Amino acid sequence: MVMGNQDIDAWDAEMHRSGRVVFAVRRALAFGGLIVVLTMAGIPIVSVVRDLDTRDTWFTIRVALLAVLAAVCFALAVLFLFGHPRVTVNAAGIRFAWWRQIPWSEFEGTTLVTPTSSLAAPYLTITSARGTKLHIPQNNVEDLRAFAAWLTKLHTQHQLKTSS
Repeated sequence: MVMGNQDIDAWDAEMHRSGRVVFAVRRALAFGGLIVVLTMAGIPIVSVVRDLDTRDTWFTIRVALLAVLAAVCFALAVLFLFGHPRVTVNAAGIRFAWWRQIPWSEFEGTTLVTPTSSLAAPYLTITSARGTKLHIPQNNVEDLRAFAAWLTKLHTQHQLKTSS
């Protein structure tokens, strides 16, 4: 089940059932991102293929850069197809990807950021007492306002458990 398309009740039920809720990148958005990356990678590929008959220094540099670009495209494709980066909410706190985490004891609040540019999408900023910030995009959670309210509710529940 794609949790990012669900509502607060479904998130609560999953949290109660498994002890955590995982918000993977939504498949349709991941596929769109993959198409953009592959299209952007296609431009240098065409350039290198067109110049296969001229083997000068620039050709060697372009082939080396193309190899790096192909590796990056492959890595992004794997991440997109497996739903990464994920947002995980559990009893310990909130984790974005695998290296950024804010424990409930350091949770300060959320801010919904709506960029003025039409090219940028809204995202939710979660801040900690130590100044750590997690930026959660709509790629993971469709309704960012509901997600912010749910996180605040979970934080309040965590505070009540630890204070009693």
